[in-house]
Amino acid sequence: MSPQDATLGDFVQQLLRHLGDRELHLKDERPWHEMFYRLKVSSDAPGKPRFLQELFFSWNGEYPKCEELSEYLHALHWTGCVAAANPGYDRFTLNPSMVNLWETDVDQDLDQFISQAARAAEEKLVVV
Repeated sequence: MSPQDATLGDFVQQLLRHLGDRELHLKDERPWHEMFYRLKVSSDAPGKPRFLQELFFSWNGEYPKCEELSEYLHALHWTGCVAAANPGYDRFTLNPSMVNLWETDVDQDLDQFISQAARAAEEKLVVV
């Protein structure tokens, strides 16, 4: 997979693989939208996926929100790719079987970009 052909789904999958078994925000999507918005508007870096340019963010609320990202996160839950084994469904973890299923060859620059995004995600998306 290269930065030119990576999709939002591909990127989220690889990001989740990098984050492993950490609990992440689900019900509160704000950190997800803010992080992806920062990735979109950040300066071009080697490995920055092309799809980020095409993501649309609405500013009709308190923060930039991407409907496509919201739909994808919820689809991960509906399809069992992530588990939300808590009463309020406010956080989730990656289903361990998905780690191997989502394993794919990733371009070195894209992998480095995803690794940097994962480090940022640890601060914003991981439930403490």
